[in-house]
Amino acid sequence: MPYAAIREDLSLYYHVKGEGLPIVFIHPFVMGHNVFKHQEPLADRYKTIFYDLAGHGQSSKGTSPLSIELLAEDLKKLLDQIGIEKAVVCGYSHGGLVAQEFALTYPERTLAIILSGGFSEINNLTPKVFIKSVMALAKIRQIGLAAKLQAKLNKCFPEDEKEIYEYARKSDAARSYEFCKTGLHYKSTNALHRLNMPILLVYGSLEKPMHHYRIPFQQAAPQTEVVYIQNGTHQIPPRSFSEFNALVDRFLQPIKERYMQEQKKKETEFS
Repeated sequence: MPYAAIREDLSLYYHVKGEGLPIVFIHPFVMGHNVFKHQEPLADRYKTIFYDLAGHGQSSKGTSPLSIELLAEDLKKLLDQIGIEKAVVCGYSHGGLVAQEFALTYPERTLAIILSGGFSEINNLTPKVFIKSVMALAKIRQIGLAAKLQAKLNKCFPEDEKEIYEYARKSDAARSYEFCKTGLHYKSTNALHRLNMPILLVYGSLEKPMHHYRIPFQQAAPQTEVVYIQNGTHQIPPRSFSEFNALVDRFLQPIKERYMQEQKKKETEFS
């Protein structure tokens, strides 16, 4: 199994499928890369990169407390190790905070941002209650219960629930708590104007408490595109995957064309 040594105390599990424009998928707390199992067909057209954040899935937990900034740095080091110069970053829920921070810190490495259920800060009750509930379970070392909750919410087919649960229960309690907490206090709203790359925000039509989070992006980064998936919940990538994958594919077409042209130009220069 492929692992990348990020620091002396941290190794991240990852796997790469496909060729072409690189897309890296970033999962939420108390889960792992397999929440994106239904995005694997995108490997027919893109170089898809799936990995487990520190303290989740098959990655080690390291010794450093998690922060969104540190997780973005980890991602940069992962891409360095596997030879990816630039990538599209696709974050789901809390994973979207890592995607934003990566794009803000390493804009020269970011081709585009895709956020499913994305937000630049948490400022309303519904997501806060859910996050604090998971934090409470993590604090008393009941990660299994948090994993069951995530598995039930993120299943599309009956077999998905078992697969997500078995992987999510590997999450380290301390790192899960830290990921929840750092995301709860993270705020990139005042920095969104620095994002000049294409941005796609995807929300389910049924997750109305999250819809207002599009506004700061649209105001600060007018290139932002917002799409609502009909009858979709917050769990778009695993539960509305056909629509989500089609959106991703359509959004990335012009970016893919430019990327392939740049790659051909580089090959010509070095030949």
